[in-house]
Amino acid sequence: MQRNEAVKLCREELDKHSLTDWHIRLNSNPEAGFLGMCSYKDKCIILNTHHIEIHPEPEVINTIRHEIAHALCIGEGHNEVWATKARELGCTNTASCSHLAFTSEIIDAIRSGADVEVTYETETIHKPKYQITRLQDKCDFCGKVAKERTSNYITNKDPFKPDEKFIWLECGHLQVKKIPKGTPFATLESTDGKKPYPFQVDGMNFIEAALAINKGAAIFDEMGLGKTIQALGYLKFHPEAFPILIVTPSNVKFQWFKEILRWMGDEYLAQIINTSKDGVIPGLKVYISTYDIFTPKTKKMAKSGKIVNQGFDIQKLIDRGIKTVLLDECQYIKNPDASRTQQIRKLVKATKVIALSGTPWKNRGSEYYTVLNMLAPMKFPSHDGFLDHWVDFYYDSGFLKQGGIKRPAEFKEYIKDIAIRREIADVAVEMPDVNRTLTYTELDNWAQTEYDNETSDFVAWYNDAVIGGDENSFEVSSNILARLARMRHITGLAKIPATEAYVETFLEETDRKICIFVHHVDVGSILVKNLTKKFPETKILQLSSELSALERFQIQEEFNGTDRCILVASTLASGEGINLQTCADAVMHERQWNPQNEDQAAPGRFRRIGSEHKMVNVTFITAAGTVDEILAGIVERKRAYFHAAMNKGDMPVWSQGSIAKELAEGILNSFKQSGKSITKAAQILKKDKAS
Repeated sequence: MQRNEAVKLCREELDKHSLTDWHIRLNSNPEAGFLGMCSYKDKCIILNTHHIEIHPEPEVINTIRHEIAHALCIGEGHNEVWATKARELGCTNTASCSHLAFTSEIIDAIRSGADVEVTYETETIHKPKYQITRLQDKCDFCGKVAKERTSNYITNKDPFKPDEKFIWLECGHLQVKKIPKGTPFATLESTDGKKPYPFQVDGMNFIEAALAINKGAAIFDEMGLGKTIQALGYLKFHPEAFPILIVTPSNVKFQWFKEILRWMGDEYLAQIINTSKDGVIPGLKVYISTYDIFTPKTKKMAKSGKIVNQGFDIQKLIDRGIKTVLLDECQYIKNPDASRTQQIRKLVKATKVIALSGTPWKNRGSEYYTVLNMLAPMKFPSHDGFLDHWVDFYYDSGFLKQGGIKRPAEFKEYIKDIAIRREIADVAVEMPDVNRTLTYTELDNWAQTEYDNETSDFVAWYNDAVIGGDENSFEVSSNILARLARMRHITGLAKIPATEAYVETFLEETDRKICIFVHHVDVGSILVKNLTKKFPETKILQLSSELSALERFQIQEEFNGTDRCILVASTLASGEGINLQTCADAVMHERQWNPQNEDQAAPGRFRRIGSEHKMVNVTFITAAGTVDEILAGIVERKRAYFHAAMNKGDMPVWSQGSIAKELAEGILNSFKQSGKSITKAAQILKKDKAS
């Protein structure tokens, strides 16, 4: 059951029994050992979204009625008064509350693509009994889960006869896969006369071979190398792959629409599915949807007050006989427990899968699992098995933390027939180099005072957490990021004059265009307003998350078609699918906490095929003595770690601590070194807590 459906049912049951002053709280912690809980003190029914979305519907319904019976019988515990009320509500489980969570084996099976069937053994109560009934891949001979034990690739010297791969499974049976050759991908030509580069033709050949062996194929090339062209080139020569569904971030759906027409022609005119209410036109070869429509949505009706499910019905796509699902920016399904991921799993059960991304994982190695399981369930049948074998773990302050991919060289060899990744340096295409520069500035007196006060309040609060032994808790880590976000916001506002001065010098000394990346909406708005006033003869454009996908696409086209222009853009909203290859200069006004988010924006949007520039210049406006400097160090360490797992180079040492803790310790160290004192407000807060 989806979380929105559970909330709707719980609300309806509460209202039905005159518990209108009770409310519903959601807990998303997968480690919490309950499905539902009744809190008399708060007049609240607490539902665990993690367990709701992986439990069978009958059990979720039963749990909701179980907990509402508690709400109606306050103080009765699990006695006969409560049991009578529970049965009256339709609850068949009147035993004492248990954790009701799945075992680790069941959860791993679900995360690994399994379906779970629930049956009941009836005593005096209903007791759930679970049975895993289907995985994505099974042995054709014995029906057991298909797990690859070893394999052997046989090359046929005849260039037109297929190669063969022999795969021995753990059950003892043999599978033989034939890999086609000779498809004329090099003859592909766009409507404007462009042809694919040789390395892109190699990518098309790779997709063809990978799909002949596995359920899916992935192109994880570095940004700017034309992953879209490689996928479309393969599809153009494989009519059996249609109809196809392209699932993409909302801001690039029109980019896909344009590229499909450009490389495949009018007969592949696609339907863009924008909302959950859209129908699916029969008979088309291509459908484009966004990841957003696979996230369950609810709406409260103004008149009746009822909560209505407005999620997209994926059966509408299944009924169209989709043969191939293309997952653009596949890191959007990194969480195996998310509703979006579960919906897409249902779609790809009976289809081939093509995955595209320059950053298939960003923070933790486990984020890589979901897409690999969809591409090759024989190689990656178990989520827990993947964590045990391929993910690096370490201890920090007595707590086990998750790192990246361990044994990267061995891992790359293991996935070489599933995924291909080329860096710009690997291909015979001339691309701009990247020049990253830190430009330091100081905060003015007002901003420095605000920042210092925020810092000292943070230090007082964090010291209390350390004294209480809570510094490693989830709650404290979340609050660290929230408090540091405030510091970053103050810094972003304070650096506006420095960025304006840099742009003024840039416009005086060059005749080029420039892009400024920001994180906060108000920072971007102030920059646009000030720059418009300062440079009335220069076109100023703004690209923000509030714009529709079509509006973002139009701004991209206008920027690329203008010789001298300033674009103020949201870093996250511009991180995928936007092509700004006519520009070579960017200012990173506000830092991100993840290097891939920064790199996807700059240089990722500029360092692309078709760029005529020799160098992409990225300037980081850095406020001295602030969170900017601390973030710079952390981001560079993360960038090095991702490079080791995905690209070439030696494996660096993994930083022993989460970003939250690293940031907190950096603030504490800089505070101590500055010799500043805690503010009066923070001192009073600390004194009150002590008393």
